[in-house]
Amino acid sequence: MPPTVIRMPNGAGNGTRGGLGHLNQQQNRGIRIGCCRVCTCINLEFFMSKNGILKIFEIILGSFCQTLLIQFGMDSAKDIGEAFHGFLTTVSACLTTTTILLLCYAISARTFHLVRQSIFEVMYNGISCFLYLSAASYMGFAVNVWLYPKFLLFKNTGGIHSAYPAMTAVYYMGTIVGIVYGLDAFVAYRYLKGFT
Repeated sequence: MPPTVIRMPNGAGNGTRGGLGHLNQQQNRGIRIGCCRVCTCINLEFFMSKNGILKIFEIILGSFCQTLLIQFGMDSAKDIGEAFHGFLTTVSACLTTTTILLLCYAISARTFHLVRQSIFEVMYNGISCFLYLSAASYMGFAVNVWLYPKFLLFKNTGGIHSAYPAMTAVYYMGTIVGIVYGLDAFVAYRYLKGFT
């Protein structure tokens, strides 16, 4: 079995050149307040990078989807059927994993470079993209077939049926999140191949 070589890009905080690389990185981390820096354990530069922005979008949109599903979809879950449970499972799994990745990347730049070089990010983001797009399409079908007639019935009789607009927003946002995960998979693949 050939030896495994892990590349660490310059500036990844590996302490080369007599420790100056690590020292310079530590001086630029955290929040500057006056002449001091606080929260130096947080890699704030990651949040401003395109990878950090993609992760933040995935978490925000996933949180909106999960909130709408729980707030407005629980009462209509029996009408929507498996589409509701499939979408909720997809959102929960992807949201949890993405949050863990974001926390790890925010605390350690070295973790970002090591994980991003592996196939994990490409596979995870690709699978999340597929899961979101398939769950959103199934949810769209279920909402338009089973909830839309109820919405029209309540609308014509003067009642309020809020599940239809909320679930419609969920499958639209799910499609957008799926596209963002697909873009993240593409960016991770380019990073893996060294095209950064």
